[in-house]
Amino acid sequence: MSSPDTKRRKIRKGTHSCWECKRRKMKCIFDPLSTRCAACRRRGSQCVSQEFPEAPNPGDQLIATEAETPSDGDERRRADRGILTPVSTTSEPFQYFAGAHRVGRNKRHDPTHPPGPQSKNERLSRFLHESLPSRDDTEMICKATRNPSVLAHELLTMPYTTLDQHGLKSPASLLESPAPDRHPVLIARHMLQLAVFLQHLHPDLHEELKDLSESPRAIMERLADLAISLVTTNDELLGSIEGLECVMIESMYQANVGNLRRSWVAGRRAMTMAQMMGLHRPDSRTQFQVLDPLTKCHPQLMWFRIVFLDRQLCLLLGLPQGCSSMAPDTLLVNDTPMGRLERIHCVLSSRILERNASHPSSPDYALTRSLDLELQRAARSLPSKWWLVPTLTATDSQALFWDTRRLFAQVLHYNLLNQLHLPYMLRASSAERKYEYSRITCVNASREVLSRFITLRSFNRIAYSCRTVDFLALMAAMTLLLAHLDSHHAGTENLLAHQYISDRAMIEQAQENMSEVNRLNSDALSAQSADLLRRLLTIEVEADGAGRVSVQEAESETPDDAVVTVNIPYFGIIKIAGEGMSKESSRPQATATTLRPAHRERSGSVSSDTLPQMPPGISNPQPMSPLDATTPGQPAPLAPQLHGPSDPLLPQGYPGLTAPAEDWAFQGVDMAFFESLMRSTGDAEGAEWTV
Repeated sequence: MSSPDTKRRKIRKGTHSCWECKRRKMKCIFDPLSTRCAACRRRGSQCVSQEFPEAPNPGDQLIATEAETPSDGDERRRADRGILTPVSTTSEPFQYFAGAHRVGRNKRHDPTHPPGPQSKNERLSRFLHESLPSRDDTEMICKATRNPSVLAHELLTMPYTTLDQHGLKSPASLLESPAPDRHPVLIARHMLQLAVFLQHLHPDLHEELKDLSESPRAIMERLADLAISLVTTNDELLGSIEGLECVMIESMYQANVGNLRRSWVAGRRAMTMAQMMGLHRPDSRTQFQVLDPLTKCHPQLMWFRIVFLDRQLCLLLGLPQGCSSMAPDTLLVNDTPMGRLERIHCVLSSRILERNASHPSSPDYALTRSLDLELQRAARSLPSKWWLVPTLTATDSQALFWDTRRLFAQVLHYNLLNQLHLPYMLRASSAERKYEYSRITCVNASREVLSRFITLRSFNRIAYSCRTVDFLALMAAMTLLLAHLDSHHAGTENLLAHQYISDRAMIEQAQENMSEVNRLNSDALSAQSADLLRRLLTIEVEADGAGRVSVQEAESETPDDAVVTVNIPYFGIIKIAGEGMSKESSRPQATATTLRPAHRERSGSVSSDTLPQMPPGISNPQPMSPLDATTPGQPAPLAPQLHGPSDPLLPQGYPGLTAPAEDWAFQGVDMAFFESLMRSTGDAEGAEWTV
């Protein structure tokens, strides 16, 4: 883990984790045949035992390029500063990573001639350029077999009509790196484009690329971290259209990794920047700079992409939308059929989010049926054969890309149907049979999502490619399983009985695909999704003449052994069994709690391979009594009773609100799913599920 001649530190007895796992609060697991822990191998990072001094972290080495003591000129500039622009002559000194050396300390600082912003930009540009992989490494990556042959980031800036006519750029364009004297934003854009390209690198190619100076994953993370830390989060640099593009690519990068919350935050930054530039205005009165005359972009399309991604993430995470603006009709007319479908999806997503933000009421269902008709009309606007599941067998790279894009648009369409009807799915077993339509719609939409997920993941096993589909497939599988459990209630006619075996087989296949993606990529989301579905699949449904539901569990000794438990941070504990589903509040107590959604093992213990090692003094959440949603006048609360803000244990009991996917795999998607599922059950007369 470190050089033997390095001076050892005195550490507490029993400490075995490395510095990186300690910092991330993860369990540190070592393979006897390796010098690095499993987490560091997966990240491609250096593994240093706590016996040795911690390796320098670039994020902790923000070194100013100016002198330690500001000059009089610096003070005058601070006092006289007006509104900052990307090329302002009064901008503050940059601070940026210095890796293995101090940047800007080679020359003696002359306080009488403080360097101007141009020289600071030049130094930052040189530093970023020096951080790019070598020409040999870049060529090796671009020429690797089974690599993506188009660059998907162009979707953020150019409309389908243009891309369809001229095609997407090939990876060879990545060999044309900006010169070291170009603006830092242009170099950062190239770094982010290369990082997104590396995300689509097939895991089997890592052995083929063993001659690289560093692992592909290390290159990817280093390029993205530098570009994000030094450019996309530096407001002084982001007044140009290229700066906006950088933030949009950052959001795409974070979503691909599985960091949905960080992607959402980056998307909101992009939305704010775009509004300041006037991209949201229908009169095209925009205010932005263009740093490179060769930059190709469509400002109104960029605004649409920002809003579209924001609404999709808000639906996934249960967050409010950033704006309610709609696309002009002229843009719908001039777009391709798939582009028009996406714009309609964007509008309907906004209306679903508005419904979800309001208090549940009876008129909600009339609105739901109205939006359902809108989705039907949108689907009929394309030829019927367009809705066939793409086979993804095309040999032409451009054709394969568009087939994959079509599959993705289909998945989003069926997910909108799920999001629309999910609040009413469990009410179908109540006395109000009008909600049966919602249950059948959710079941059919979930089947469509899963069939496309299986097609995609049978062809594409790259974890960071089409990441959003992984989250949607997990929700679809859970929806389908819960619908079958609910349909077996006594006294109801089971309309899904004949489809149970085939639906179960589809979920099992999806679970196997998730396990395979995890095996190839060491992917936390795929691992925990597969584990959760495996546990839910142990709940066997057997219907006899009375419509009885039973749970088949080998060697069960206590009632809890027959229950699948999901501990959801910031939400509570969900228990699912054949008899129904219940929600309990969780409170961080005094010995060890989970940072990730936990699933109870058959023996009643918590699986150690899905949970990080917790600090001493924190305990498992203690469940409270189930909240009966059928109690008149007492709908189930949608948030757990947590410790107050002054409680020092709360930050340790849950992951941070923007924790990365490796520390919080589900990112709160499970919380949003159960909130939506439980939204309208509190006032359901005769509902048989406890939620």
